[in-house]
Amino acid sequence: MKQFNEDLTGFAELGETVITIGNFDGVHRGHQFVISRLNAVAKQLNAPSVAVTFEPHPVKVLNPDKDFQLVLPYKERRRMIARYGVDAVVTLPFTAETAKMPAEQWVREVLIERMSLRHLLIGYDFSFGRGRDGDAAHLSRLGEKYGFEVAQIAAIEEDERPISSSRVRRLVAAGEIQKTTMLLGRPYHLSGTIVHGDGRGRSLGYPTANLQTEWELIPHIGVYAAVAELDGEPRAAAVSVGHNPTFDLRELRIEAYLLDFDDDLSGRELTLHFVRRLRDEKKFHDVNHLIAAMSDDVERTRALFAAKPPELWLT
Repeated sequence: MKQFNEDLTGFAELGETVITIGNFDGVHRGHQFVISRLNAVAKQLNAPSVAVTFEPHPVKVLNPDKDFQLVLPYKERRRMIARYGVDAVVTLPFTAETAKMPAEQWVREVLIERMSLRHLLIGYDFSFGRGRDGDAAHLSRLGEKYGFEVAQIAAIEEDERPISSSRVRRLVAAGEIQKTTMLLGRPYHLSGTIVHGDGRGRSLGYPTANLQTEWELIPHIGVYAAVAELDGEPRAAAVSVGHNPTFDLRELRIEAYLLDFDDDLSGRELTLHFVRRLRDEKKFHDVNHLIAAMSDDVERTRALFAAKPPELWLT
């Protein structure tokens, strides 16, 4: 897959293109369906498939005071788009000036003159441009004027409602991990670097990896069963997301106990794929009650992955 930014250096070599446009935050099943249709049309037309997206997310520009959390960091979003098979990803800057540009001007100057648009696919709720005037009907008229085809893709639904990034955000924030998996078509994941903790987990018999991450959207406080991906190898893990109230900590921590694994992990990269919420965070009266609860968390995690091994959760 090729990646391009604003200057589009080398993009002309692609020739005429089949393009979809969107924020693709989360790259959920709805996004995946659009991408699959994009690739199918591109194959029919013998043209490259191109996903055009924006950075930063428009909400962060147009409503900067809103408590808005990305499902995926921008770099991870590009990686996930590539996972589903597009030939190229174009990341364009989104600014207040971008928002003020009429849809026709943007289509003409960017999609036609710079990207040689031949066929445009858009999602069910797509619109852009000044006053969001670039909806499906307007784009179809522009297609007739400038000689490109437009197709709008119907919504993919779950529980009789369209799958959307906002639904994913709400579910992750509520700890509804299994429902999140249904919308994403895969477990929700986050990645980061393992940093030194206070060593308390090891003293309790469960050494944990303390994860530092740039992800904005963190699952709701609680204990989870997760697949820990280390150097490409999936392992069963029990993960605590919270403040460790038994010891009166204030800092939010993501601590993963990798079952049957005791190597020093400091400084290594780790990805956690959340597959089941086990319980809420709880303040225990003493350390013995905490250890008993941790033991139960581990055994429930072990049983879960005995029934379905870690690697099968990632396929």
